[in-house]
This record gives sequence, structure tokens and C-alpha cells, in this order.
Amino acid sequence: MVPEKKAKPLRIVGKTIDKDVDIFTGLQSIDGLRPNRIERILTQAGLYTYKMKDTRKDKKKGAKPETTKRSFEKVYPKVGELSWKEKARLIDLLEMPRAILRNIHTSPKKLRLVADAIRGKSVDEAKAMLRYMEKGGAPIILKLLESAIHNASENHNLKNADDLYIAKITIDGAATMKRFMARARGRAARIRCRTSHAKIVLRETNEAVYRELRPRATAETKPAKKAKVKKVAKTTTKATKATKAQGGKE
Repeated sequence: MVPEKKAKPLRIVGKTIDKDVDIFTGLQSIDGLRPNRIERILTQAGLYTYKMKDTRKDKKKGAKPETTKRSFEKVYPKVGELSWKEKARLIDLLEMPRAILRNIHTSPKKLRLVADAIRGKSVDEAKAMLRYMEKGGAPIILKLLESAIHNASENHNLKNADDLYIAKITIDGAATMKRFMARARGRAARIRCRTSHAKIVLRETNEAVYRELRPRATAETKPAKKAKVKKVAKTTTKATKATKAQGGKE
């Protein structure tokens, strides 16, 4: 028989949620998450079921059927019941900690060249790359990354930047300002000044998550070490060898 895997707690946005807690209650412990946003995220992830609930105006035995109304309420599973795919889907939808910069006066095509270079990199490696990158959008993305690190430290108590990496970085198109330039014979050529929106989402590395979820062994749970027995080597001298050869006593 295949042994059943033990359910593990969920480490998300710097918080460890116990396996015996339902996912809705566990997400309420994260700072900056309101109940309506939690409900929307869990609905998108499909982590809910409907349960029928009877509400009666008159709970006596002789109540008329017209006075009985049926309604449905959402029931959320416990953390220990979630599979690793459901946990990954939830972490992907929960974009925290993050930083957003809107209406950047640079085209999305130019900023995406910078974003593709640092996607998936650790925070320290990405900062080093952006400082020495010869691209016009590199200082803008560097400023946005530093803002995301500050948000992670102040809002979610993720003060160790070495444990963070860039999970998502998206560049979206914004409003396009239309200008004209005079050309020959009284004509005008259109100029499109494009702008962009940028978003960076940080997450903890797998090593940091495993370090937090690994059970810490205490002095009581540690097994007692066995005392080492010193082995005494047998030494034989020339005199004893000689007596043995002659048949005498040692």
C-alpha cells in the first residue's frame, strides 16, 4: 500500500497558515486583504463549494411549507485538503507584495526588453543588472523594484531581500498621445507618443519557504547520543612473540 502524504501548512506572503484552518480565515491574517477581495480571489481559483441552508420563519413542527425558504452559502476547504495545484493557483492569483507604476512616458516595446531580462531573477541580481544596463527604461524599472522591496518589508514583514525573487513583471500599454509634425507641401505627419503601465510582483524563494515550514527539533525530541566506546588496540611485543614460538607462557 502507498503511504498517505501528510498535509503541510501553507506559507504565503510571509504568513504560515495552519493546515486545520479554512482558507478564507487563513487569508484574513494577511495585511491589506479585505474580505471582498479574498472572496473574489477564491472564486477565481475555484476553491469553494455550495452548501444548502434552510432559514425558517417558524421552526415549530406544524410549520407550513410556504414559510420555509432555502438558500445557499459558500463553504471553503481547509488548507490541509488542498492539493499542490490548488495552492499554486491561489499563490498565482494573490499578487502580493507588489508595486505598480502608471503612465510611464516610454513605449511598452522598449520597457519589455528590460522586463524580459530580469523576470525570474533574484532581487539582488536584478538590481545589479538594472544599474549597469544600457537601456533608457532601466532606471524606471529599478525605481519600481525598490518600491516593491520596500512594500514587502513594511507591509508584509519580508525584511530579508535575499529571500525574494521577481515572480511577475508585466508591461501594459496605456494612453497614446497624438501629435503632428509639419511636412512638405503643407501636410502633417502623425506622431504617436505611447505610454505604459508596469507592475512587479515579488515572492519568497522555495528555500525560504522550506526553511520556515521545516519543523524545528527541540532538546526533548532529539534522540540521546550513544556514548562512544574506545577500542583498545592489542599490542604485541617481540618478547611475547618469542615465548609463543617456544611454547612458553606469556
